[in-house]
Amino acid sequence: MIRPPTQRRALRLSRPDQEQFFTVMVVFSHRTFRWSMARKTLVRAVSTVLGVWAVAMIGSAYGFWATKKIMSFSHLQRETTEQERQLRESLNQAQGLEGEILTLRKQVTDLFTLLNPRAPGPDLPTPPVKEGATQPSANSAKVSRLREELERSSVQAKLIRARMEPLVLRWNHTPSIPPTAGYLSSGFGIRISPFSRANEAGDGLLGYHSGLDISNAEGTPIQAAADGLVESAGWMTGYGWTVLIRHSSELETLYAHCSHLDVKAGQKVQRGDILGAMGRSGNATGVHLHYEVRRNGRPTNPQPYMRLQREWLSLIR
Repeated sequence: MIRPPTQRRALRLSRPDQEQFFTVMVVFSHRTFRWSMARKTLVRAVSTVLGVWAVAMIGSAYGFWATKKIMSFSHLQRETTEQERQLRESLNQAQGLEGEILTLRKQVTDLFTLLNPRAPGPDLPTPPVKEGATQPSANSAKVSRLREELERSSVQAKLIRARMEPLVLRWNHTPSIPPTAGYLSSGFGIRISPFSRANEAGDGLLGYHSGLDISNAEGTPIQAAADGLVESAGWMTGYGWTVLIRHSSELETLYAHCSHLDVKAGQKVQRGDILGAMGRSGNATGVHLHYEVRRNGRPTNPQPYMRLQREWLSLIR
C-alpha cells in the first residue's frame, strides 16, 4: 500500500534543522505559524536584553543616590550661617585679648590711685626715696610687676592683631563654601562632552570641563562663595546668564547657566549673598549651576575650596 504524500511531508518537516537553534510554533486548526532563531541571533537578543536591564538598574540606582544627595538650599544656608558664627566667635576671642588687657590696665591704674592718690598715674616715674624713709610696700611691688606683665601682654596683643588682620581679610575674600545646594553631576577636568560642537575645548567627543556642575531644581538660590566685587553680571556666550566675581588679585569665581540674576556689575557682595537662581540658560542640557574658581585667570578645581571653611573649623575646635 502506498503511503499518502501528506504523511511523507509531515515526516520530512519533523526532521531537525541544523542551522536553527530555537523554534516557536503556534498551531491553529487551519494554519500553523513557525518562528525559528539561530544560535547567534538568540545570544545577541539575550545579551541586548541583559544590557538594557543592567543600564536601567544602574540608572535607577544612580537616580536614587542623587536624590538622596540633594539637600535643600535652606539647610545649606543654615550650615553656612552656623560656620560663619563659629568663625566670628573664634576671631572675636582672639581679638578680645586686647580689650581684656585694656580693662586690666584700667584696674591697675585705679589700684595705683588708691595706693597713692597724689600720683597722677602709674606711668610716672617713682619719686626717689629719702634716707630713712620706709621702702615701698609689698603691694606696690606687686603692682609694678603686674604693670610690667601687662605691658608685655599689650605688645603681644598688638602684634597678634597686626598679624591677624591681613589673614582675616584674606580669608573673607577666599572662596570657602558651596555656591548652592544639590548634587555633583559633572566634575572638573576631561570628560565626554555633552555637545559635539559646543564644548569648551573645541569639536570632538572629549572636552575640558573648566568647573563643576551642581544640579538641583530650577530656581534654587545661588550664593557668593566669598566677599568680592561683581565684575560682570549678564549674558555670556555659552554660559548663559552668568555672574563673575573678583575676590582678590588672584581669585575669581564664575556662576553660569542661571535663570535670573539678582546682582549687577560693580556691586560689592559678601559671602552668602544671593546672586541669582539656578537655571539652564546658555549651552546646558539640564538645570544646573556651572561653578568655576579661577586663579590668576586659569580655572582650577573648585572642590577643595568648597570644603575649605568646614576643614578650617574642624582644626580650630
